[in-house]
Amino acid sequence: MVDLLSVLASGILVGTVYAYMAYGLGLIYGVLRVVNLAHGAFLTLGVYVTWWLNTTFGMDPLVSILITVPLGFALGATVERTLVFRLRDSPPVTTLLLLFGVWLIVRNALYLIFGGADRSLLTSYSLESLAVGPLTLSIPRLIVSAFSLLGFVVLALMLKRTWSGLALRAVAQDREAAALSGVPVNRVWAVAFGIGSALAMSAGSLMSLFYSVTPEFGARFLLKSFCVVVLGGLTNIGGILVAGIGLGIAEDLTAFYIHTGYRDVVSFLVLTAALVMRRADAD
Repeated sequence: MVDLLSVLASGILVGTVYAYMAYGLGLIYGVLRVVNLAHGAFLTLGVYVTWWLNTTFGMDPLVSILITVPLGFALGATVERTLVFRLRDSPPVTTLLLLFGVWLIVRNALYLIFGGADRSLLTSYSLESLAVGPLTLSIPRLIVSAFSLLGFVVLALMLKRTWSGLALRAVAQDREAAALSGVPVNRVWAVAFGIGSALAMSAGSLMSLFYSVTPEFGARFLLKSFCVVVLGGLTNIGGILVAGIGLGIAEDLTAFYIHTGYRDVVSFLVLTAALVMRRADAD
C-alpha cells in the first residue's frame, strides 16, 4: 500500500510539471491556431540557459527563471513577428514545417556549441527529501510542482482578470470580431507566442533540477506536451493540468507494475487513443 501511495504521489508531482510545460503549447494554439513544433526548441533553450547560468555564475535554477521568462518572451515574440506572421494566410502545413525548421536549427546549434554529452545540474537541495507520513518525497520535485501550480494560477488569473488576457481570449474565440472591436490582433498574436515561449523556457529551467541537459531534451518532451494538450483540450488550461497529472500517474504506474522501459511508451499510446476518440466523436 505504501509503495502504491509513493507511486501515486510521484506521478502527481511529475504530472504538474508535464502540465506546466504544455501550457504554452495550448495557449499558442488557442490564439494563433498554430501547432508550435518549435516548442521543443524553447524547452531545450530553457534547460541550457539555466545550466549555463548555474555553472558560470552559480545561479540557482529557480532564480534563473527571472532571466528565462523575459528571454523566452522576447525570442517567442521575435519568431512570431519575423516568421510566423508572414505565413498566417498560408496552409497550416507550411507553418508546421517552418517551426519544425526552427527546432532543428536550435538543436543543431546546441550540438555545435556544447556537443552532445549529457550534463547534469546539482544544487544544495538536489538530493534532499521530505518525509510525509509513510512517504518520502523529493524536495526538488516538490519545489518544481509548487512552481508549476503557481504558474497555473498566475496564467489563469491573467487570462481572466487582465486586459491582455481578455484580448487573448477574444482573439482565440473570434479573430474577426475581436479586430472589429478594436483589439490589436497582430500585437495579441505576438504576445501569445511570447507568453507561450516564456512558459516553455521557464519549464525548462524547472525541469533542469532533475532531468539531464542534452540537445535532444526538447524532442523527448515535445511528444508528452502534445499528449497533455490533446488529452486535456487544446485551449483548456484547467484540462491541461488534469491531463498532465493523469499522464504522470499513468507513467509511474506503468514503470512500477510493468517496466521502466515502457514509461515513455505511455505518452504515445495515450496520444494515439485520444486522437482516435476525437476522430470518432467528429464522425
